[in-house]
Amino acid sequence: MKEKEIEQKNNRGVFSVKQLSYSFRPKKNPYRKRKFLPELKALAIREQKTFIQEIPNLTQPRVEIFMDIEGVPDRNFYYLIGVVVKEGKEICEYSFWADTIEKQQDIFIQMLDLFSGLNDFVVYHYGAYEIQALKQIAKNISKSYQDKLNFIISHSVNILSFISNDVYTPTYTNGLKDIAFHLGFVWSDEKASGLQSIFWRYKWELTNDSEFKSKLLKYNIEDCNALLRIKNWLQSLSGSSDKEVLTNSLKQQNIFKWGVTVFAIDHFNEINAKAYFDYQREHIFLRTEKKVYRAITKKKEASKRYNKVDKKVNLFPENCEKCKSVNIKKFRSSKKTQIDLIFMKQGIKKQVAEYEGGAYRCLECKSNFMVENMQTLPQYGYNLMLWSVNQKIQYKLSSESIINLLKDSFKISVSTTQMTRFKEIIAKKYIATYKEIIKNMENSNLIHIDETIARIKGIDGYVWVFANYDSVYYEFRETREPEFLKELLKDFNGVLVSDFYTGYDSLECDQQKCLVHLIRDLNEDFLKNQLDEEFKNIVTEFGNLLRNIIETIDKYGLKQIHLNKHIKDVEKFYSKVVFKEFESELAFSYKKRLLKYREKLFLFLKFDGIPWNNNNAEHAIKPFAKWRKKISKSLTPQNIENHLILLSILETCKYQGINFYDFLISGASSIYNFSEK
Repeated sequence: MKEKEIEQKNNRGVFSVKQLSYSFRPKKNPYRKRKFLPELKALAIREQKTFIQEIPNLTQPRVEIFMDIEGVPDRNFYYLIGVVVKEGKEICEYSFWADTIEKQQDIFIQMLDLFSGLNDFVVYHYGAYEIQALKQIAKNISKSYQDKLNFIISHSVNILSFISNDVYTPTYTNGLKDIAFHLGFVWSDEKASGLQSIFWRYKWELTNDSEFKSKLLKYNIEDCNALLRIKNWLQSLSGSSDKEVLTNSLKQQNIFKWGVTVFAIDHFNEINAKAYFDYQREHIFLRTEKKVYRAITKKKEASKRYNKVDKKVNLFPENCEKCKSVNIKKFRSSKKTQIDLIFMKQGIKKQVAEYEGGAYRCLECKSNFMVENMQTLPQYGYNLMLWSVNQKIQYKLSSESIINLLKDSFKISVSTTQMTRFKEIIAKKYIATYKEIIKNMENSNLIHIDETIARIKGIDGYVWVFANYDSVYYEFRETREPEFLKELLKDFNGVLVSDFYTGYDSLECDQQKCLVHLIRDLNEDFLKNQLDEEFKNIVTEFGNLLRNIIETIDKYGLKQIHLNKHIKDVEKFYSKVVFKEFESELAFSYKKRLLKYREKLFLFLKFDGIPWNNNNAEHAIKPFAKWRKKISKSLTPQNIENHLILLSILETCKYQGINFYDFLISGASSIYNFSEK
């Protein structure tokens, strides 16, 4: 920790590692990854456990190379390279030694010659020192070896980055020595360290004593072997042992909040379990309190009466399907009750229907038939599923709230798992409607596009939103890569309105960049650099230009016939302001940005009905963001995809002026045809 951070902790009454450990709180927002957490490191030391923010993702190449370089910093001299090559179960050790600074390039060339015979390898190192050394040598080495050095740099992995960001060990530092000692690795010389190695090097130069050289060679190779040990340990982490804990499994302990208290003594856990309200009421109080006994008994008896059968349905036919004979005989007959809702003009009522079906045999033609397999008949009817999904999607009620509504209003008991299943069934029914939305948008002249993160069990997925004046479409993707857009929007010939994410630049359609994003960036940078006169001039002139354009839009709307006159103003702005030479680095960076997107900043001036901002897409993201915030702990890819299908239909219905519930119960499959009725 830095001195300023230590002072801040001291001002809050935190003076020791143990005190600091109690200040750790599990991450509240899973969508924002924080930097190194000293309080989590302190917790690891206190509990002597390894806490894992994210399990390291290390590939398994055919050849693994572990490299350590020794040098003399004040002379910018790299004199020793240690390399351990692991190929399968075979491990080979190599040392490259330079007697003088004139020979340091030779040892790097020797190392590169060794690597030239290897394929499919990854070079592991600990910290940035090795990469800095390779880059330094690459400046003065021949071109052929430069390419090899750059190849090694591009195929290198810094093991320290995993320790610093994702894995918190019970050690006071993240140094190679501390981590390796924690894993049981021991150096042959107890005094061995980076500082000691410099002393040994100077001693060897003064005395030419081979003992110091052998110490350095051994210490260097042992560093490589320690790195091998740490890498194998990181690859084995799973968070499943007692000494390894995934931080996302931790829960906040606070006596002022609702939750389960974890007691240090098992007897206390058992005693506490017998003190819960439901347990005491249903196992203790009913034995002595007659009122409690009557209330519980009444509740159980009432639940039996609620599902009284209203209607009986016989699924067996009167005639044989084959020969039309009435001489048929039932066998393997069974009955099953289905609970559903009936939609009426003035309200909704519950209906419990008993279905009878199974197999029958025709005594005339001797044929066997199955009319209905009662095991596949759903327990709940389709209307009940529609009603539940409408509450969840349109009114954003939680599953628990909908379950309570069904129980109180209709005396219907449904589990959380069944509620999730309802959404899945309804979503599958409307897949064609979902695809129709994006097809309709492809044929339009305008699409707004944006994306937002959707973390799923530690994996960052993304939800992409497409919107225009009458439709909204959501799609889930596991990455932010925009390649799928080329296929999805291959038939789109209109204008795409987006932010400045470079992934959109590869699309071939006309594009309008969101000017609200641009003025936010201008404003933020201007507040930080108010004395930069060149940048101030860009901000002022751009503000004047855009204000005049907005006044025209406010008066006439987005009509090209009125906006076309501002094209000359834009050209004047570029010639007067942008094309100037700038000394300010900030002003020059905005000059490059304005030139790069010149054709995409004011494209809306040449079209009718094309907006200058991306508010449509940003507004459409909000419904998903609210839902994500509520259930972020239970998100799954399938759950998201089902929700997005229904959310797309809901938002499109809103844009079309259609009631989502009316559309669902109508049985229609096309929103656009339904809107014409």
